[in-house]
Amino acid sequence: MTEPLSASVTPSSPENSVDMPSSRPSASRRQPTSGLQVRIGVTLGDVAGIGPEVTLQALVHTRLLQRARVTVYVAAELENWFRAACDRFGLRIDSSGNQGLICRPIATGESAAQQLVPTAGRSSPLSRHQAFVTLNALCDAALAGDIDVMVTGPSPKGIFDHLTPRPPGQTEFLAARTQAPRFAMMLAGPRLRVVPVTTHVPLSQVSNLLTTQGIVDCALAAHQALVQWLGIGTPRLAVCGLNPHAGEGGRIGNEEVTIIAPAVAQLAALGLDVEGPLVADTVFHRAMNGRYDAVLCMYHDQALGPLKTVHFHDAYNLTCGLPVPRISPDHGTAYDIAGKGLADPSSMIQTLMRAERMAVALRSGQAAAQ
Repeated sequence: MTEPLSASVTPSSPENSVDMPSSRPSASRRQPTSGLQVRIGVTLGDVAGIGPEVTLQALVHTRLLQRARVTVYVAAELENWFRAACDRFGLRIDSSGNQGLICRPIATGESAAQQLVPTAGRSSPLSRHQAFVTLNALCDAALAGDIDVMVTGPSPKGIFDHLTPRPPGQTEFLAARTQAPRFAMMLAGPRLRVVPVTTHVPLSQVSNLLTTQGIVDCALAAHQALVQWLGIGTPRLAVCGLNPHAGEGGRIGNEEVTIIAPAVAQLAALGLDVEGPLVADTVFHRAMNGRYDAVLCMYHDQALGPLKTVHFHDAYNLTCGLPVPRISPDHGTAYDIAGKGLADPSSMIQTLMRAERMAVALRSGQAAAQ
């Protein structure tokens, strides 16, 4: 078996801030406060990928365990392996289960006595089953009120192959499990936030899949997350057009006129600060310079292209609209570099720091309401 974890911590960017540039005071600028023990639940994703190593590196780098209770959900048969990995990183698991780092073994149907050791870079039906079971347990804990924020490690879509219909990914699975009335995927970094209205679909189908209600639902879910989780009192939303030059009034496409503009009108009538349809080749520059708090995009690459150009290493993925926040690093399993000491933990560092800030905001709000 190959050694899947390295104890080195080498993030590409030492910058710890996850704040957005803004001329207005924002609760997201506050540093996490003491006195409220926040509770963060974590899965490692597919343990054959880079999820375990970037998670442990990020825990070391952020020193989160000094301020929060972090529960890591691990397949029961991997408990000893995980404890040994924590030892190599100098992380101590709290035996009382009350503070710091907590290991929560989850039964998967395998014999815990086997204490299986994953092979780095080689996903298997077992490792994908373990990823699904621990994700399901994390969701159960969130719904039971045991944790404030869910942090999910990278997993392949294959962890859902046994489900019919198969969810497209963790975002859709968690939305269904939590019965979210509407949800959206927000990708964000220190300078830019984007929300794709359609996600993993062929470009040729985007026009047929776009609806006014779909845009409205994404915007409302994103708006709620910006206010309640990210501490932005009056979010400013930009809505991209689909076609070049936002359709030029219908001369090069009519989706802006028939679908997108009516959605913007509905959102404005609901009191949201929203503009659109806007030309996509300039809106991201304006957003990065503080004009907008998030940009709604009509398709996957319209959102992810600009985001990853600016935040290739330090973006996070936030699922808006859930009853409990879910956040994850904005990268995949990277099987090709797993266990080689090459994985960059910057995205997971940003993810854990944002998870802490959201948890502090939620706990503070609950305390104030009592």
